[in-house]
Amino acid sequence: MSSSSILRPEVLIVGNRCYRINPSSLPSLESVDNQQHQVYREEEEADYYIDHRHDDDDDDDEPSCRPQQKKTAIESEEKPQIVKKEEPVENDDDTIDYIAKENMFVCEMDIAPAFYGVLIGKNADAKQKIEQDTNTQIIFPRRDESGTVKIRGRNKANVQSARTRIEIIIDRNRQIQPFTHFLSIPICQSSSSLTTNFKKNYEEFKKNVLEKCSNERGVTTELFQQASKLHLTVATLVLLSKSEIDFIKDTLQDCTKSLLQQFMSTDKERFIVKLKGLEFMNDDPSFVDVLYAKVQLVDETNTNRLQAFLDSLNDELSSTGLMKQKFERIKLHVTLMNSLLRKDDTGILEAQKTARGRVKNQERESFDAENIMRLFGQFDFGQIELSDLHLSIMHQPDRQTGYYGCETKISLKPID
Repeated sequence: MSSSSILRPEVLIVGNRCYRINPSSLPSLESVDNQQHQVYREEEEADYYIDHRHDDDDDDDEPSCRPQQKKTAIESEEKPQIVKKEEPVENDDDTIDYIAKENMFVCEMDIAPAFYGVLIGKNADAKQKIEQDTNTQIIFPRRDESGTVKIRGRNKANVQSARTRIEIIIDRNRQIQPFTHFLSIPICQSSSSLTTNFKKNYEEFKKNVLEKCSNERGVTTELFQQASKLHLTVATLVLLSKSEIDFIKDTLQDCTKSLLQQFMSTDKERFIVKLKGLEFMNDDPSFVDVLYAKVQLVDETNTNRLQAFLDSLNDELSSTGLMKQKFERIKLHVTLMNSLLRKDDTGILEAQKTARGRVKNQERESFDAENIMRLFGQFDFGQIELSDLHLSIMHQPDRQTGYYGCETKISLKPID
């Protein structure tokens, strides 16, 4: 008997649409021989995917009204799935045009060329399978041309079915790709007195750790993140075309404006945070890969306001289908020490990937943080104002500022 109830089917969220998932087999980007992998930045992924299971103060057990998304190939040992029969929960007729003179329904999809390989398949097998199953014709732009992917069919439902198949394949394969961008809040990019004081405290922390703990296994100066790169990570995204980047930029502008009106209505509600105390990713302080500072909003009336703002922003971005989301609740933290920084002192590691897009285990070498936690576990780094939100580029550092390259920057201040 199946473990899943027919009354509570597994569903997949694609943009604003929700689809029921029926088991079958899903083509993967990994199966395409000529698929070109992009450089993977494990440093930021480790930074973002802090293990929340060890956070006593997180409310992860609270029920969510949002449907649970099916695990992607990278999160499960089972083979990826695809629907044999698509059942859209809501009708999205306005995306399909009817050409009367040809008696043909046409849908145009703006798809990143990076996905063409998995959609077409070896010898066009994947494309032909979708066409045969849905009785449609799928037309891709030529190699030297740009444009949309067109789905043509005599029956509107068939065109919709083909579109659904394509969307699900893209969504599943996007989740196993290394992320290209991340949403961040810089810590040390302003010239304020708070920033100056924080930098001073951070350098003092680094100096004290190296003086008193340098004899501990693996503790070296290379572990410390550059002050100019310190940040909060809000979300990670896989953006594989200019149109996807532009779409996220527009989404950020719109939703951030709305959320700031809700969570920062006056100048007195700016996001001033206190960075005090240390935490690490796993259970054993003698085998640590990432050590980070805890972040708390300085607000006597509502200390949860920043958390609510970022979680709401996370939800908005998740609905676009372009985000790699791991947890319902964002962990407020700033990574200070990372074992991957031994391999690249720029803070942007170019590491070799396994078949699933993960950094090989031997790339990491943990360090012993037991004495660091004992001596500096309650270290007070001071206060910082979170003044800007960046759509940061993983593979493009900004040599002028020392931070990551930026697609767009949004000021975190009350909306006039």
